Amino acid sequence: MNQPIPGWRVLNARGVIGKVLLAIAASGFLPVAGVAQTDRAAVDFPQRAVTMVMPGPPGGGPDLVARSLGELLAAKWGQAVVIENKPGATGMIGAETIARSEPSGHRLLFAFTALVQAPAVFAKVPYDLERDFAPVMQVANAPVFLAVRADSPIRNLADYIAAARNPAKPVSYGSFGAGSSYHIYGESLKRSKQLELLHVPYKGEALAMQDLLAGTLDSTFVSVGTGGPHVRAGKIRPIAVVGPTRSSVLPDLPTFSEAGAQGLEAVGWFGVLAPSGTPPAVVQKIARDLRAAVQDKATSTRLRELGFEPVSESDPTRFKAFIQAEAASWKKLIADTGVKPE
Repeated sequence: MNQPIPGWRVLNARGVIGKVLLAIAASGFLPVAGVAQTDRAAVDFPQRAVTMVMPGPPGGGPDLVARSLGELLAAKWGQAVVIENKPGATGMIGAETIARSEPSGHRLLFAFTALVQAPAVFAKVPYDLERDFAPVMQVANAPVFLAVRADSPIRNLADYIAAARNPAKPVSYGSFGAGSSYHIYGESLKRSKQLELLHVPYKGEALAMQDLLAGTLDSTFVSVGTGGPHVRAGKIRPIAVVGPTRSSVLPDLPTFSEAGAQGLEAVGWFGVLAPSGTPPAVVQKIARDLRAAVQDKATSTRLRELGFEPVSESDPTRFKAFIQAEAASWKKLIADTGVKPE
């Protein structure tokens, strides 16, 4: 005999069924309105070629890292990953390009330390760190050293300091732009040791290296990745490395602290950011695929050969916190050294 089911039982049954359907949807077998669209953006990404803007010239350490990772991402995504070099203005030109880009994940910024330094140096910066970017992940740390030509009479930091105390002939040093970490390192050394140093800004470290090799520049700060091959070729002489520890690529090179100069411990870094507003699921997908690329054995070995330390334990949340801490740290260091735009 068929009996009508009381209304509360119908509602209860519907509630149970609804919960079951939601559970199934969460497992990925059934789409849920509002969730499916977000997930679909990540599943379909990328739908076309991805451009990674590198705010420096080709040939330098950051460019080599970006291209190495871009090759692996292109193979995984089945889409081209184009490295677009936009040097100049201490990285601000390239950063602004991404800050104003469509937030789809198809245009990314391969950033380095200058991203957080520029706002502390320049009165007007064409981007806002908090508002304009969606951090993806940090990919590597970049040890830096001070170098002179191999035929220079300067053989160590003591010689460098002695040479730079002659007011009649200041020692020139190169950086990849006013307000860059290399500029800050130079001014920190200048102030701590009361030296006569002449800052010469370039659009990238590879350009400064060209002038050092040509003999038109006395010294330059350079990443281990860019300068290491020239050290091995006997073309330049490393003086000291920036950071709290020695470089695994140049283990015999002392840190500035070991050589007698304090205040040069902040290490440079590389990371990837997307425009603000990029769907979180897309940001997470890019981060997962980047992490896999950094963890790839051949790639991590290659990065170390280039003089960089891979960072594989990063994600959007950690990288955002890292950027905030770096911005505060560099702001204090820049204020202490008195670095100003040139």
